[in-house]
Amino acid sequence: MSHPIAFTLSSRNPPPNISAFGPRTATFCIRNIAIDTPGMLTCTSRGVVPHLSHDNVKRTKGIRWIHTPFESFLEHKPPVPTLQPQQGQSPKINSFLRFSEDEYVLSVSLRDLGDGREMPANTNAFVTANCIQGVRRVTPSDWQSYMISCNPDIVFSLSDVPFTPPPYSQKRLTKSIERSALWLSDILRSSGPSPGPRSKPSNVFVQMAGSASAPARTAFADSLIEILRGKEAEAIQPLKCLDEGVAGYVFDMVPLRLALEGAGDLSPASFNTLFRASLSVLPKTKPRLVTSARGPHEMLRLIQDVGIDLFDTQWAQRSADIGVALDFTFPVPSHEVSGKRDLGHNLYDTAYARDFSSMMGSDDLTSGVSCQCGACSPCSVSPSEILRHSSVDSELGAKSGGTSDAPLNSAYTRAFLHHLLHTHEMSAHSLLAMHNITVMDGFFAGIRGVLSQNDLAVFEAETSRFFETYSEDTDGAGSQNVFRAAEKCWAEVEILRGKGRLARESEKEKAESAAAANIVLTMEMEEKGAEGGSGTAVSLPFAPDGESMITS
Repeated sequence: MSHPIAFTLSSRNPPPNISAFGPRTATFCIRNIAIDTPGMLTCTSRGVVPHLSHDNVKRTKGIRWIHTPFESFLEHKPPVPTLQPQQGQSPKINSFLRFSEDEYVLSVSLRDLGDGREMPANTNAFVTANCIQGVRRVTPSDWQSYMISCNPDIVFSLSDVPFTPPPYSQKRLTKSIERSALWLSDILRSSGPSPGPRSKPSNVFVQMAGSASAPARTAFADSLIEILRGKEAEAIQPLKCLDEGVAGYVFDMVPLRLALEGAGDLSPASFNTLFRASLSVLPKTKPRLVTSARGPHEMLRLIQDVGIDLFDTQWAQRSADIGVALDFTFPVPSHEVSGKRDLGHNLYDTAYARDFSSMMGSDDLTSGVSCQCGACSPCSVSPSEILRHSSVDSELGAKSGGTSDAPLNSAYTRAFLHHLLHTHEMSAHSLLAMHNITVMDGFFAGIRGVLSQNDLAVFEAETSRFFETYSEDTDGAGSQNVFRAAEKCWAEVEILRGKGRLARESEKEKAESAAAANIVLTMEMEEKGAEGGSGTAVSLPFAPDGESMITS
């Protein structure tokens, strides 16, 4: 079975941690893999990091913990990963997904933690999940058998989270708490005939139930530490309470945000109150994981006010999907210009068509850049892994100060990424995914560096300066928000793909040319005092194909 988890809080944590809340650092260890916290895990789709081949996953040093939603394998019964042949001591989903046990931690949940689509209701007997062929019902015994067969490093227990429009009645919340506790006890229960070998998944993370009700969340936490009696105690022996079998706590932001939207209160204080209600009675010596946080601002608040240890990279990976190159650091450099900055660059924007700086803003592309990803620092990649298209590459490498076999040490530019995005090249998203995950890794490393000074006032000051320097993902409206603008551009490019793409692109270019010509001619006629006066806009009729309709 899986190796046990060791989670060691740093002895340098500041005194406020006595209250169980506040920023903290720790080391999360399993086998020979150590992950410093605050840290991150990387999301996958069907066990594949979106846009990244395995060689690019290895190249992205920030990827150490990989999370897989199991629902995408449910179109077959039994699911294909459970059929992995015996290798060594036990079957491993790591082998099926081709992630080395010596390099990566692999966790599995039933549902995609970033998917907030409405779902049919759960019952006492099963949980509903999505797969390619539609909704599937998964019973607690099914889930236990799947996880015993796959034997991942970490298993998320089933949780009765409502994915229906709020508000939720007291009866619904009570059912959610009871079912979640029952299903946790099911996965902690040993399986197999009594005289024979008995097994169960190890390293279980529990998804905290209770929705947007603080009393309900506290009640669920109480059920975890309650000493069990009678048959309930016999079922999970030698454990005395459910929490003894729990390795960590998970907070799902997607359903919680849905519930708070229904209540009309999405303030940071609401999240803090609910998280603290869940954690107040639980031991502080176990890792706390938040999924689907919306950007670094929300992560910093949760680290500072709640003491969260781990976050997923769903937000950063989604940014890569829509063409945003992240560009921020923590702590903010002392030479940073005053005023608000965006967290990233919408590389679909035509403003980047002639921008030959790197994604992190370096203009001197031969002197090295701060980001060490495979897009910003190709020189950080082994020469044997560099793809060469011709002998010219080697000649340019020699001119840059290396030998004839030296790789180019220049970064991919914003203009190049802009070109790739508009020509629908998949490599654009690969480069952005490597970059964005690396930026997030550097962000958490910066947080750990500030916290290592063991001065809470310094961390609070740096957090305030970060908020003053960078605009939050949710700031602004419409096109003023770089992420909303990127989503709009991404959707337009998506529409242009497929059958008839070239014709639609040609029509769009002609329409844009016609609009630009109208503006130029209007300005010229205003300058010459054309009819309508210099202060009146002149509308010149152009056909959709860009040809002028004015005749002499």
